[in-house]
Amino acid sequence: MNNVFKRCGALLLAVLLACSLSGCTTYKNFHAAFFEKDKEQEVIKIGVFEPQTGADAQDAAEEINGIELAWELYPEVMGKRVELVYADNQSDVDMARTAAQSLVDSGVRLVLGSYKSTLSLAGSDIFDAADLPAIGISITNPIVTQTNEFYFRVCFVDAFQGISAAHYVHDYLRQNDAVCFKQTGDDYADTMIEQFRQRMDRLTAGAGTVTVLEYPEGTEDFSVYLKRVGATGCKAVFFPCASSIGYKVLYQAAPMGLRWIGCAKWEDLQETARAGIEGGDVAFLNGVTFVRGFDAASSVTPMTDVFKKAYAEKYGDEAPSENCALGFDAYLMALEGIRLSEDTDDGIILTSKLKSIRNLEGATGYISINSQGDPTKDVVIEVITNDGPAVVYTVAPN
Repeated sequence: MNNVFKRCGALLLAVLLACSLSGCTTYKNFHAAFFEKDKEQEVIKIGVFEPQTGADAQDAAEEINGIELAWELYPEVMGKRVELVYADNQSDVDMARTAAQSLVDSGVRLVLGSYKSTLSLAGSDIFDAADLPAIGISITNPIVTQTNEFYFRVCFVDAFQGISAAHYVHDYLRQNDAVCFKQTGDDYADTMIEQFRQRMDRLTAGAGTVTVLEYPEGTEDFSVYLKRVGATGCKAVFFPCASSIGYKVLYQAAPMGLRWIGCAKWEDLQETARAGIEGGDVAFLNGVTFVRGFDAASSVTPMTDVFKKAYAEKYGDEAPSENCALGFDAYLMALEGIRLSEDTDDGIILTSKLKSIRNLEGATGYISINSQGDPTKDVVIEVITNDGPAVVYTVAPN
C-alpha cells in the first residue's frame, strides 16, 4: 500500500514540477492526454446505409434529411454523443454489400436504411452475421424483416394498408359489406386484399361479405367490370393499384356513386389524372379516399409538430415528405433501443429491446414494434377535395 502512495505522490509531484517549469500549457496537454481522451471516446456510432450516388440517390436524400434533422435535435443518448457514419451503397446491389461490411468494420452500434428493399436485402446477410440491428425506413417488402431477425422497419408493410382500409370501411363508413377490385395477377393488391378480407371478417364477426372482382391486365374499357361491382349492391370499394390505372377506373365509375378507397400509391392521383384527362378536370375524384402513412398537414402526435417546426426552420415552407418523416422516426427508434438496452454494445440484446418498443412518440405516429420487427402505428385515411387531400380518419389497427 505504501508503494502505491509513493507512486501516486511521485506522479503528482512530476505534474506539479512540469507545470512550474513550463506553465499552464504543459498542464493542459497533460490533462488532454490523460483525461479528455476518455471523454472523446464517449461516442455511439449509428450507420447511415443509403445510396448517396446513383439512380436512387435523389429519393434516398429525403430519408437522409430526416435522419440528420433528428440527429441535430437529439445529438446525444445516454449522455454520449451520437456520430453518424455514412456508407454510400451507390444504388447498386454489389456495392451495397461492400458498404454494409464497411459499417460493420467501423463499429457502428446500429444501422439506418437503406432506401429500396433490394439494397437492404443486399446488406441483410452481412448485418445478420455481425448481430448488427438495422432499421429500414421506407422499405415495405415483408421479406426484409421475415428473413433477418436483426432487421426492422419504421414504415408500415403493404398488408397493413388493407387492415387500415377495413377499419375505415367498418368503423367510419359503417359498412359490413365491401368489394375488392383488382387486376388479375397483381401480387401487390393480393397481399392487401387478403388482409382486408381477414380484418373485415373479424370486425363483422363473420356477418359481412367481401367480394373480390378482377379485370385483366391491359384493360382500358372497364364498363363490364364496373357493372359487376354495381351488381353487388356494395357502396364501399377497396381498390389498391397504381394511380395511373386508378384514375381511369374512377373516371369511368364516376356516375355510380361508389365510395372508393385506394392505397398509398394514390398520393399523386390528382396530378396523374390532370395529366391524363383532356382539359385536366379532376372533379370526379372529389370524395375518393386512400390510405397514407403521413400527412404534413396533420399532427398525429406532439412529435409531429416538433418535426414540422424543425423542418420549416431548416428547409423553408415546403411540406416535408413522408420518407423524410420516416427517416426522422427511424433515428428516434434507434435512440430508444439504445436507451432500453442501457447502452450495451451487444447486438442481440439491442435487437431484443428494439422489439420491446411500445408507443414511441414519432412524427408519423405512435410506434410499437412486433416480434417480426414491423411496426404497428397510426395510419391516416385521406379524402380528395378541390384543395387537395385532407385527413378524414386516423386509425391504429391492432
